[in-house]
Amino acid sequence: MKTVQIIAAILFLFIHQNSFASEEVVSDGQQLYKTYCDACHGVAGGMDMSKRIAPPAAAVRLHYKGKLKDRQAFIAAVVSWLEKPDANKSLMRGAINRFKLMPPLVVAKEDAEKIAAYLYDGDLESPEGFEQHVKEMHGKKGMGKKGMGNNKTDQESP
Repeated sequence: MKTVQIIAAILFLFIHQNSFASEEVVSDGQQLYKTYCDACHGVAGGMDMSKRIAPPAAAVRLHYKGKLKDRQAFIAAVVSWLEKPDANKSLMRGAINRFKLMPPLVVAKEDAEKIAAYLYDGDLESPEGFEQHVKEMHGKKGMGKKGMGNNKTDQESP
């Protein structure tokens, strides 16, 4: 009986340690996102594409979560993109047509992984009009709730 309790305690600690580590990675990723990404992919400009220089991060998350099978694939795709933006591996061809190819970013791979974890798990703010844009551009089915998860949504009524 004591062995079962010890194993349960070890599992509990392991799970919570990973949870705290994951929260720390997302928090670090949020800070890195603000440093490297927010100026172009933030909420400024709303959904008026003439006022933006890149798609909002909420749209990146929506498209990538909608097309990739899981968190690991998402993070790998974002890290690969940050290492070397390449139109042939983009999951957002329309964004490249509208904004051109993103210039290379000099960011350590570990930091790119944290940014990607934040994009996947973090509490991203959506630009004003984002939900309406998704409804209009992607129909009733949208891109699925899978891609919308954790977004702070705008307060615009449907």
